[in-house]
Amino acid sequence: MSFTVAVTGGKGGTGKSTIAVNLAVILSKMNYKTLLVDSDVENPNDHLFLDVNPKRVMPIRVFTPDFDVDKCTSCGKCIQICPRGAIALGDDRKPVVFYEACIGCRVCAYICPQNAVRDMGRNIGYIRNATRNGLRIIVGELNPTESQATLAIYKLMRFVKSDVEREKYNFVIVDTPPGVDASVLQALRTADVAVVISEPTPLGLETMKLTIEMLQAINIMWIPLINKSNISEEYREMLLRLCREAGAREVFEVPYSEEVFKINMSYRLLVESDNPFRDVIISLAKRVIELRDACLSSR
Repeated sequence: MSFTVAVTGGKGGTGKSTIAVNLAVILSKMNYKTLLVDSDVENPNDHLFLDVNPKRVMPIRVFTPDFDVDKCTSCGKCIQICPRGAIALGDDRKPVVFYEACIGCRVCAYICPQNAVRDMGRNIGYIRNATRNGLRIIVGELNPTESQATLAIYKLMRFVKSDVEREKYNFVIVDTPPGVDASVLQALRTADVAVVISEPTPLGLETMKLTIEMLQAINIMWIPLINKSNISEEYREMLLRLCREAGAREVFEVPYSEEVFKINMSYRLLVESDNPFRDVIISLAKRVIELRDACLSSR
């Protein structure tokens, strides 16, 4: 059975990708069959750390309405029911679709009494994959100018689900988008546990609180990790208190150091360096393995 670990956080730039990739690599080095999923479709970059060039597997294709003007009677039902207001009547009294607002829900096709709505389809991005030393990576990528990240992640995670069922990975590491919105919820939908990344700043404290509340609401176990933990002792203590009061057994910390910064900026891997902070990632991997083993023994 695969055990899915989401690496998430309410703020961009806190080190999610760094932790996700390094965690996936160390688990693979421990001889666990591991899949890394980059679901940050608006800015995927995990492959840069692995120095691979993922190849296109398939387009991310979504339902897009087109109207048969010979059948359409301009009844307006599609306009009334569209949840995003993506359909309007043009000057000729025929429906006009604002494609950037359409979420591909098909409700317009279901409600049309004349069966005048057909699917013209459109590609909003691509799914790519690559392999590095036995570690497989699947990447979701949204096309420039497209705004439907949530829909793209939904399609990506359906593809991942099929791949996991076929390949029987020990671990699936999902690098989520930043934030606490619908796109993040789509990336979390298969997670057994989430590693929550934050940093000791006012915004980091607030986004950690929001992320914990979100995970508790959807009943997902979580492990906190404070990145750059030594940049503010005041906010570090506030983060530690928040996590412990919310029920965290332990809090992992990666202090800021110029050497770690240089490793990350050159897209090298911390776990493949001799930097002592690599031990934090190894300890995190051991904790994840413990949770997986406990989960397997209880089923």
